[in-house]
Amino acid sequence: MADISARSKADNEENPLERQRELMELLSQETRHSIIQALVGHPKILASADEINHFIPSKSKKTVEEQLDVLVEANILAIYEYPPNKEKRGLPWKFYGVTEYGADVLGDFNYLKGVPLARAVHQKTRKGEKIERHEMAPRPPLPESVRETFRLDEGST
Repeated sequence: MADISARSKADNEENPLERQRELMELLSQETRHSIIQALVGHPKILASADEINHFIPSKSKKTVEEQLDVLVEANILAIYEYPPNKEKRGLPWKFYGVTEYGADVLGDFNYLKGVPLARAVHQKTRKGEKIERHEMAPRPPLPESVRETFRLDEGST
């Protein structure tokens, strides 16, 4: 796959069909698609690596990590840090979440239509104590535009 992050904005504007093809390839790869589904289903749209791995049990942690890096490099996801959790044993302090650009891309590719189903799946999935603790952990706020895209209320962050 071409390195999407290395392309300039001008190149993408000159050839939007190529950019669309690259984004489709980026989002349709099985593990990356599963990561996106796990994140859009998360009630806070921010998840620790352990939470994401819990929802993709058929892949190794290393594979999921590699694909998270690809999505971060492509600016679909970002790493959101919450330093106060570093001092608390058993709580994650690094979370993956959708960027403003990523929210636009997911909207363009109709991922947002699947949010209610992804949230229902997330809610019904059995989670162990560690994953529940991670899910309840405090986390940083998302950019306002991302919050609006996913219709998160104030109590969700």
